[in-house]
Amino acid sequence: MNEKIKLKNNKEYPLVIGGTSSTPSTLRLIFQASEPLEDIVAVFEDPAATEQIKTVNEDGSTLLIYDGYTVLNDPKAIDDHYLITPEQYDADGAVTAEAVYGRVALLTLSQPGVDAKVEQNRADIDFLAVMTGTDL
Repeated sequence: MNEKIKLKNNKEYPLVIGGTSSTPSTLRLIFQASEPLEDIVAVFEDPAATEQIKTVNEDGSTLLIYDGYTVLNDPKAIDDHYLITPEQYDADGAVTAEAVYGRVALLTLSQPGVDAKVEQNRADIDFLAVMTGTDL
């Protein structure tokens, strides 16, 4: 498995098995990361970077697209001993590949609430009114 998440700003992070899960309002991500948690948080707090998150295959083809998950929630965490790849066995039950553990970031993003959408719409309307000379 060599899937990655790719942010709108083209940053990529390698996913672990089962590294994405979503509901209509939240997106949970678990990906391999070597950077400090503060650096990762800074990237994911930028709504422009997370307005579209893609899951891409090793050849760069898009598998899934998550739109609008722009609010970074708590908890934000690093796990230094997370199962990246489980043990693999042959038909006789002998281990053919040992389990691989590594460092991952665990983040949860959500869709902005109604209040945030209303504020954005107001700002857009005000901008258009100014640009067109319309009196509100």
